[in-house]
Order: sequence, then structure tokens, then C-alpha cells
Amino acid sequence: MSLQTTAALLIAALSLSVQAQTLSDAFNQGAALGRSGNTAGRSQINGNTAQSSVPGYTTNPPQTSYFGSPGISAPAAAAANACTGPGNSGGYAAQACNAVNFSQTNPTRRPSFSIAPNDPLLTAAKTITADPQAIAGNIAGTYSGCTVQTTTTPDRFETALCHQYRTTDTLSCDKVLIVTPVQTPGCSDGQFLTRVTADPCPACVDYLAFDFSCGSNSYLMHVFTLDKGSGQVYMDLGSQNVPGTLNAQIPQTPGPSRIDGYFCYQTYYSQSCTGANCSIGAWFSNPCQGTSYYGVSTFAMPTTVTFTDTWDNQCAALEARTQ
Repeated sequence: MSLQTTAALLIAALSLSVQAQTLSDAFNQGAALGRSGNTAGRSQINGNTAQSSVPGYTTNPPQTSYFGSPGISAPAAAAANACTGPGNSGGYAAQACNAVNFSQTNPTRRPSFSIAPNDPLLTAAKTITADPQAIAGNIAGTYSGCTVQTTTTPDRFETALCHQYRTTDTLSCDKVLIVTPVQTPGCSDGQFLTRVTADPCPACVDYLAFDFSCGSNSYLMHVFTLDKGSGQVYMDLGSQNVPGTLNAQIPQTPGPSRIDGYFCYQTYYSQSCTGANCSIGAWFSNPCQGTSYYGVSTFAMPTTVTFTDTWDNQCAALEARTQ
């Protein structure tokens, strides 16, 4: 067997060995190779690597002054002007100026063209995104790790319970008895109403007084004289029930009178009311002497008070909650 024949057989054997490997084996070998370099690569990543490997590295680059500034138009213009001079277009140190000059001149060199909506670049992309499998093929048959499965999940039934509770609160409320007084004009039996006085004889020791009090259904008219000095009753001329009530308009009506060998007098009274305000006039006459005297007094009719009771139930809302 010749040397050329032996080499050909060796190559054929190697070719058969490589072809025998699956795509999964190739992926695993590539992953193992990548992981083997992690340790060596990680050791090269530290604080001194960039300083020793990157030309022109500095911990305080001048561009840090751009941070927080209101705008970079002025520094950009200065950088563009600094790169227009000679000696700034070659070498590693001039790479920054190469980038600046490219940004300034490239827009004028770049060809101008437009892409229409029906351009093949767009229509073909839409076809691919609409059905990638029609273009790239079914990856399920290429990679053994991808399989098509149909899973049927049975219906799930769940029983949920909820509870509603009424919390117990300690609350207080009041039931208030409201007593409302109701005043009704009128007077009770024996209640004093008013006094009418007259002084027909300034030189005499006494003067006339007419007291009016409430009766059951009338007035009690009491006529007497009072001592001007002491204010005590000097002479009692008598009492008599006479018509009278609230709002009654009473004309001149006789009161106690006495004409005999010792006394000679006649009394009269009248009443005029406007609402609860009344005026009572009183006359005293001596027919034996032909004299007559008149006095008047205005008063507010007394009122009787009755009461109505009502309950303010402030607990109604709370009582409704307990139902």
C-alpha cells in the first residue's frame, strides 16, 4: 500500500467520523469550549486591564465636563474646529478626529435614495414575518430538543365559599323628650288683671280704686277707697261679678252701687280689647251731688300655659340596623 493510499483512507475515516456527529453534539462541544475560556477571560477583567491595554486611557477624560451642562453645541463646535487642521487625520491618536471629520463630511457623501412601500426589501420582510416556517423551514425537524406536543387540560371546577358577618359595635344614642310650652291668652279663676284708680276729691283722705280679677266665666269687680297716707283700704264699697273675657268689647256696664241715707254712689265699667291687650275704664258717680269721675287702665291679658310632649328618637337609625 502506498503512502498516498494510506493518507486518503485516513482522511476518509476522519470525514466519516465528523459526519457521524449530530447537531446536538456540535452544540455541546461549542458550549464546552466557551465555558473553558471563562476562567481565563474573567481574570483579565479588572481595574488595571483598560489602563494597560487601551492606548490613551485616562481616569479623568475631558469629556466628563459635558455631564450636567445645559447643551453640548459649543463643545461640539470646538471639537470640529480643532480637527480641521493638518496632522489630525492619521495614526491611532487621531481616531477621535477621524470620527469627528466623518460625522461632518459623510452626510454630503452619502447617496440619497428612497424606499417605496412596494420595494422588495419591505414586501419580502412582510412575507417572512407572516410565515417564518415557510422561509426557514420547520425547526422541529432540525433540532431534537424541539418537539410538537398537543396537551389537553380537563375542565377545572372550584367551589368558593364566602361569609358575610355583621360586626358588633357598641354605640350609644338618646331618646330626648322635648317639652314645648304653649301660651294661650286667658286667665285662671281669681287671677288679678288690673287696677283702675280715680281721685275725685284731692282734699279727701282717700281715693277710689277698682280692682278687676278673673272669675270662672266673668270678671270680679271690687270697688274700694285707699288711704292716701298709708295705702290701706279706707272704705270697702263692695264687689260684683260682671261680664268680661278675652277680646270682649263691653260697653258701659253697671258695677256695685249703693244709694241710701248713708251712701250715695254708682259704679260702671267698660272693656275694649285689641288682641291680648285690653283697656278697662271705670266710672264713679254720686247722683246725690251730681258728680262723676272716670279712670282707665291698659293691660296685657295674662296667658295660661299648657305643654306638649314630643319624643326625638335619635336611636331610629340604630334600631333599623338591628332589624
